[in-house]
Amino acid sequence: MKQKGFTLIELMIVVAIIGVLAAIAMPQYNKYVARTQVAEAFALLGPVKQALTLYYQETGKFPGPPDQADALERHNALGIPGQDAHRGSANYIRLMQVGTGGVITVRFKAEIKGVNALIAGKRFKMTPSMSSSGVITGWTCAPDDSSAIDEVYIKSCS
Repeated sequence: MKQKGFTLIELMIVVAIIGVLAAIAMPQYNKYVARTQVAEAFALLGPVKQALTLYYQETGKFPGPPDQADALERHNALGIPGQDAHRGSANYIRLMQVGTGGVITVRFKAEIKGVNALIAGKRFKMTPSMSSSGVITGWTCAPDDSSAIDEVYIKSCS
């Protein structure tokens, strides 16, 4: 009677193939998770960008000194929640602050709060792009100098 089954070599080849696939898939999955967590920031930035655009259209300038010396005053002038308002309500965002010149800084929560290690504690800035006629035409994202996020996660910024 002839026995049927897999040889040890065949099983080892299958295990090796699965190992190679897992080694490729896991980093890609981590990057995917990080990008989806960054998407929360972009969703929360929508009303802030809209408030900044409206404020600029009405006043011809961005909120800042001397009228709004600190972040709370700038946020109040725009009619948006304070810089730490998202700390409790957002899943991944720790801070969203409007600075002078209309620059918005976003900082992610720590890894122990469920944020992916690739973006945990990292920051990026969103800056308005102006036309020659003084109209906001778009927004650009860039890593912040301190605890900068990798640009791959904010390339879909608009």
